[in-house]
Amino acid sequence: MAVASPCVRVCAIDVDTGLCIGCGRTRDEISSWPALTDPERLAVLRAVVGRLRESSGAVDVMDCAACGLCAGRHG
Repeated sequence: MAVASPCVRVCAIDVDTGLCIGCGRTRDEISSWPALTDPERLAVLRAVVGRLRESSGAVDVMDCAACGLCAGRHG
């Protein structure tokens, strides 16, 4: 089964961070997503989780079921 996209249909790039405010990915990560392998997609999702933790202290803007990396543990 392919790793699902973390897109939550809130597609807007923050001009200060260069990250999508909905999913936390960069433009390059978003555009390359369809061509990435599952291990590459998991690496992007790990980076996203780290970014969101650093910026807000939580990852509640991302659907945890999409990646399963945090197993519902936030903080």
